[in-house]
This record gives sequence, structure tokens and C-alpha cells, in this order.
Amino acid sequence: MRHYEQIFVLKPTLSQEEIENRVEQIRSNIANNGGNVLAYQEMGFRKLAYKVQNHKRGYYGVFYFTIEPSAIFELERLLRISEDVIKFLTVKYITKKDIKSFQNMVNKANGKEVSDEHKEVSVSTDTAEETVSQHENSENQ
Repeated sequence: MRHYEQIFVLKPTLSQEEIENRVEQIRSNIANNGGNVLAYQEMGFRKLAYKVQNHKRGYYGVFYFTIEPSAIFELERLLRISEDVIKFLTVKYITKKDIKSFQNMVNKANGKEVSDEHKEVSVSTDTAEETVSQHENSENQ
């Protein structure tokens, strides 16, 4: 089974109940095609970069799941024929590095702590900037 991330945008005219039903339908489509949903991240309503089907905003959601590659075509077909889905994107994670990144996104979506080795190191960059600014100040004096 491969690791996938599927981002979708729903019409902004849907009610909260309709959005929840559509999200549950997408989740069940993944499960019915032999997939295992690892996490769902609700991103809410956001402005679109450009008009899509005369909509300036949309409801964003992301599913992280594992499934056989042969089932992706069916999942995308079901999203394509849905009138409520205005955009979607499916990303496949292949390399070990990609899969580690995928696992961190799943952990973050589930509210778990991200492993230390993948956290950004901001302390070292701050120190370097301070050293440069101190060096520039000493040259100016």
C-alpha cells in the first residue's frame, strides 16, 4: 500500500451539515476502496487563488491515507463527478524521506508531537544573524 494525501475544496454554498456529509462520504469512498484513513485535517473556508466555477472561496480539507495505487483512479473519478467538489489534488509519497514527512503531517493532524529530528532549527539561524549584526556593529565603530 502506498501513502497518499488528498486535498479537496468544496463549494462555499454548502451548509455545515452538507460539508460534514460530503467529508464522511469521501472518507467512506477511501475505506470502500480498500484504503486506511490515517488522519483528516479540516482547514476550513479559505480564499481561492483564482475563481473556480464562479467561486472566490471554498472549504478545504485534507485526508492522509494508505491505499493500493490501482484504487486512486476510482477515488479521483468519484471526486470528479461530484458537483460539490470544485477542486482536488492527490499527492503520492514514495521515498523514505517523503514517507517520514508524511508521517509527521499525520501526527500533526492527529494532534501528536512531531519528532525532534524534523523540527526546524531556528536557534542556530538566530545565533548566526546575531553574530553577523554584532560583527557589523563593531566594524562601524
